[in-house]
Amino acid sequence: MTVKMRNWIRFLLVFFIFTLVFVVIVDKFVLPVYVGHGEELPLVDVRGRSFDEALIILTMVGFSVEVSDSLENADYPPETVIDQQPPPGTLVKKGRMVRVVITRGEHFFPMPNLVGKVLKAASLNLQRYHIVTDSISYEFSSDKPRGVVSAQSIRPGLMVSQNDSVSLVVSKGPPPRQLEVPDLFGLNLEEAKALIRKEGFKMGTIRYIPNNDLVAYTVIEQDPEYGILYDNPVRINLEVTIAPHSEE
Repeated sequence: MTVKMRNWIRFLLVFFIFTLVFVVIVDKFVLPVYVGHGEELPLVDVRGRSFDEALIILTMVGFSVEVSDSLENADYPPETVIDQQPPPGTLVKKGRMVRVVITRGEHFFPMPNLVGKVLKAASLNLQRYHIVTDSISYEFSSDKPRGVVSAQSIRPGLMVSQNDSVSLVVSKGPPPRQLEVPDLFGLNLEEAKALIRKEGFKMGTIRYIPNNDLVAYTVIEQDPEYGILYDNPVRINLEVTIAPHSEE
């Protein structure tokens, strides 16, 4: 074999070894760095977990974590993860940033005063605070014009939160006449019931009191008292006598 041939073979052998070493270095070191270590993992679902717990889970797997937003949500405790990007199950490379949305917890605020506002303005005010209107009823009112809120079920200034519900009473204007509570003392029960209905009131509860001195079913107490004026029908509660139980 000539010297020229031997040199050529030696050159080919060195080139082959160099090329092999270069490919191994690129495959094992350069490419993994270039593609973010080359490993893709399905993103774990951390929704519903506390932020601290989600942070530990994601960082242990090799992801970075950032809070992108915080929202009020009464359904979850404060600092609970309610959304994440990328979504759970997405194949992502280690080192990727995972952005999460967490809750701020329930926000409390004073109940606004709606009395004296027209119904539409009161409804807009409730929508602004995200308070639910549970029911609306209409009653006569001597001091509130027609269409104006005359009462609300939650006292103004009481601390409430979003999605609490309130009932409103809206004025029908002044009543045709005010209702005066009749005097029911001394009447028997059936007479009292008839007079309550006649005067436009409603029958309330009846409490029976044993009594030896009066005829059974005689009214001895009423609530509200005789003579009080009302714009709207109210319930009148009675105390009525009954005969005491005889002792054996």
